Amino acid sequence: MRFEQVYVDVVDEVISEIGDFDLIVDEAAEGAAPSQYLSDHRYEYIRTTQDVALHLASRPGARILEIGAFFGAVSLALAKLGFEVTASDIPEYMTMAEQKTRFGSHDVNMASVRLEDFLLPFGDGSFDAVVMCEVLEHLNFNPLPLLKEINRVIECGGLFYLSLPNQASIYNRMSLLRGRSVQVQVHSFFAQLNPADPEIANAHWREYTADDIQSLLKPLGFRIERQYYFSFGECLRAVSPRKLLARAFYQAFPALKENLTTLAIKEHRTELEFSIPATVHPSLRNI
Repeated sequence: MRFEQVYVDVVDEVISEIGDFDLIVDEAAEGAAPSQYLSDHRYEYIRTTQDVALHLASRPGARILEIGAFFGAVSLALAKLGFEVTASDIPEYMTMAEQKTRFGSHDVNMASVRLEDFLLPFGDGSFDAVVMCEVLEHLNFNPLPLLKEINRVIECGGLFYLSLPNQASIYNRMSLLRGRSVQVQVHSFFAQLNPADPEIANAHWREYTADDIQSLLKPLGFRIERQYYFSFGECLRAVSPRKLLARAFYQAFPALKENLTTLAIKEHRTELEFSIPATVHPSLRNI
């Protein structure tokens, strides 16, 4: 995959600005996301920024919502490119003073949301695009009501940019051949409920294939404009025989790459209704 220099530069600028920030909610917590996370995911940020910016090139100043902004690398990069950006994530992240200062200095709006509430605090058609990267696989509940909400807040003709691990990747296939689960590991069940140090962001509860994503989005009023697979190894120089072989393998079998990205267009607001048990969210009966 080729990256245009402008998007490489803007993401690198963002990473250099926030590279010394550790996203730690509890100072005593273990396993919090260190700033190394930013450099580890650099190519993903560049890819997402480029995809979204190019899609919205004819809409300068377009309104973008990022769900699961985390450190904010993508939100900040898109804001630097002139878009009107709202970054959203769980309150534990978005109420941190460092987050408020950083997002505020770049005129990025902030929103605290809990996706399991199935409600987004925005009006109908509030955004030209919604970006959700590496989030859907972490949700341990039925995502349909949330996806319906995402459909609601995107204007007709707007973009839903969804990127997540590819369940059909070669890594998952090899794990299954070894008799290992490719879903959330059992130890994560215990970690999530540990009263001494509960995990705020848990492991992958459900990964998806390209067909899964189409089956989710099409009934909810979206048209799939483009789906493609991505591998981190594509961005590295293939200087060793092993890397050259891996690159050739992925060129022959792209559906085995580790990432799946979907660009979907909202064609209409869905008329589907969902019944949500009161035990899931007491204030909601139907949505």
